Amino acid sequence: MRIISKVGRKLKVVLVNPIFEGKVFAPTLGLGFIGTYLREHSNCEVQVIEPLLQGLTRTQVLGMAQESDIVGLACYTESRFEVFRFALDTKKVNPKCRLIVGGPHVNTLDEAILQYYPFIDTVVRGEGEASFLDIVEGRRPKEIPGITWRTDGGIIRNPDRSPIRDIDSLHYDYSFLPELKKWKDFEVPQELIGLNAFPIIASRGCPFRCTFCAAHEQWDKVYRVLSPGELVGRLKSLVNTYNIRYFRFYDALFMFDEKKVLEFSNLLKESGLEISFRIDIRAGMSKKTLEVLREVGCTIVGVGIESGSNKVLKRIKKGISREQIEETIEICRELKYWAIGYFMVSLPDETLEDFEKTLELPRFFDGINLQFFKIHPGTSCYSELKLKNEINDGIWFDQRYGNEIYYCKELFPSAGFSLSEGMTLFHRIYYNYYNHNRRRTFQTFGKTRGISVFLLSTVMDKILRSNKISRRLYPKLLQTNLPGMFQRWLTKDLRK
Repeated sequence: MRIISKVGRKLKVVLVNPIFEGKVFAPTLGLGFIGTYLREHSNCEVQVIEPLLQGLTRTQVLGMAQESDIVGLACYTESRFEVFRFALDTKKVNPKCRLIVGGPHVNTLDEAILQYYPFIDTVVRGEGEASFLDIVEGRRPKEIPGITWRTDGGIIRNPDRSPIRDIDSLHYDYSFLPELKKWKDFEVPQELIGLNAFPIIASRGCPFRCTFCAAHEQWDKVYRVLSPGELVGRLKSLVNTYNIRYFRFYDALFMFDEKKVLEFSNLLKESGLEISFRIDIRAGMSKKTLEVLREVGCTIVGVGIESGSNKVLKRIKKGISREQIEETIEICRELKYWAIGYFMVSLPDETLEDFEKTLELPRFFDGINLQFFKIHPGTSCYSELKLKNEINDGIWFDQRYGNEIYYCKELFPSAGFSLSEGMTLFHRIYYNYYNHNRRRTFQTFGKTRGISVFLLSTVMDKILRSNKISRRLYPKLLQTNLPGMFQRWLTKDLRK
């Protein structure tokens, strides 16, 4: 059906990730999937906008929204206030547009968002492609599953939409963002940073239920992966079209079914493609599977560790053990993978003793990705805190709490550490890592700067080993912002 606006032209749709400050380490791939779906199934004009990636100002993007019939915004917890400010300004310059918000942050806060922000017309929950197409094609709101919408009589929450089972039918058109040709993954060896690179997704959802993650609920508890043949075909097409030589898979987990991993590896080998790629795996993946992946170009693996304590791992329902972690580390080192460990501090029920067990592990990785545990809506942890009356939905709309809700004593009585204590542990991992991983330090920063990093890390590591000193001294040091400045200095060369 030909889609025409009321003024006799094609309907104009703009999909925006409204973040205008900072850096983009990965584009919002979900917008590209929706844009591609609309391009394939309708006759509307659609744009996908990543302002930071494209070098666009807020004023420029508002100008694009002003000329559009439908404006769709991606909303993440950390960007929610900027999203809602941009939504308000969009309605001011274009009051007749239909303003739609989707993304991970809105799935369980849909009705509250419409109550707090009367300028937003519709919230798309969960998977957005089919719901957005229904909106573009002009279906009546009450007939569209998966949306929450505003009417004169109030706010209506339609039934959920069933997820698309065959994700082979969903595509990502990289031509929406030509700037992706300049994208880099800065957590990998230098020789890979120089290659033409693309981010890619081969699955939706996650089969596991870690309490800190909303992926399982976000995708309606359904985990789906591309068929191995389809995935290899897409890689081949991207190599031929864009001369891509390195791919980073942004899946929560790369093909959990090891039979499919092996089938994918065999097909990739038969294709003759010479590529390198990065995936995220779970501790406990078999050595055989890791060997096969290594043979066909998988050079980097990210491993979700979170904690080195079996007690904490069980508490967050990670589904792995310390023993599996150590075994996976050994296998990765033996197969000469570039391994990146993902860690968290200030997890539920974590103590200093648990932290010390975690501190033993980062030094065995080529890179680390560290997070201070933050609360997100839709997670089991959030639901648990609501039951304890330690949090309520109002916190997401109160700017006094800032963009990120850290799990700390100041906000949550059940937390084990204050914000300053947690930040002390956070920085201690980095100091310890660069102190005990001299090879990686010099490899990353070069000889001259590497000496400075190594010496400073050694001194701070020794100071922070004493809990008495660290508890008395480091909170005062944090107030000077020197640790944060040091952390930015550590990474500035990698993320230019």
